[in-house]
Amino acid sequence: METIEKLEKKFMFIKKQGYIKALSEYKNSVGITLENALGSTGGDFNIPDFEDIEIKAVRGYYDAEFDLFNSAPDGKYINATKWISENYGYPDKDFKNVKVFKGNIFANSINRIGLRYRFKLDVNRKEERIYLKIYDHEYKLINNDIFWDFDSLKEKLLRKDNKLAIFWYCKKNIEGSTYYYFYKMKYYELQSFEKFLDELENGTIFVTFKVGVNKSGKHIGEYTDHGTSFRISKENIRRIFYEKDIGLGQ
Repeated sequence: METIEKLEKKFMFIKKQGYIKALSEYKNSVGITLENALGSTGGDFNIPDFEDIEIKAVRGYYDAEFDLFNSAPDGKYINATKWISENYGYPDKDFKNVKVFKGNIFANSINRIGLRYRFKLDVNRKEERIYLKIYDHEYKLINNDIFWDFDSLKEKLLRKDNKLAIFWYCKKNIEGSTYYYFYKMKYYELQSFEKFLDELENGTIFVTFKVGVNKSGKHIGEYTDHGTSFRISKENIRRIFYEKDIGLGQ
C-alpha cells in the first residue's frame, strides 16, 4: 500500500474519533498529539514525519505559518548563529547579560531586529548562495559574510518536504484540558527547488531565527538556539507545491 493511502486511512480514523485529548498542555502540543495519533515516532527534524511524507497541522482559519525545514547558516564564523546573536542581537528582557536574536528576515525588504541593526536576504544565483546582509541603523552594509549554499538547501528541502500533508484542526478546552479535532487533510508535492528560490526572492518564503534564553530548569539564564528555519504561510503553500486530489471523503 502506498504511503499516501496509509495516511488517508489513518486520517479518516482520527477524524471519526472527534476531539482527541492533547498529550501535553504546552503551547505547541498539537504536533506531538497528531504524530502520536498517526503512529509516527517523530523526534527527527531532518526527515519526514510519516514515512516519506512531512506532516503539518494548521488551525482553522488562522493565518498559520510553519517551518519547511531548519538550516543554520554558514560563513567564516564558527557557529554562525551564535555569532550573529552575540554581535547583532539584543538583551533578553529578563536576563540582560544574554543577547537573543528572534525575528523574520526577507529577501524583498530590509527588516529591523532589535534596535540597532537591519537585515535582508540576497539570493545570489551566480554564486549559488543566499547571503545574509546586515546593515546599521543608517542602512549601511556592515556584514555580508554569512550565507547558505544552494546545494545544502536543496538537499534539505527535497529530503524533508518533497511530499507534504497538511491537517486542519480546531481545539477546545474540556474540564481544564485541551482537545484537538482534525477535520481536513490535503496532500501536496513539491514543484522544484527553482520555484523555492523564486518565492524566497518574492518574500513568500522567509528565514526565522529563534535564539533565546532558557527561562527555567538547570540551564536557566543560558543561551538556547531553537533552530533557524525557512518558513511559509499556509495561504502561500500552492506557490511551491502542487495540490493533489486524493479523493478524501471530507
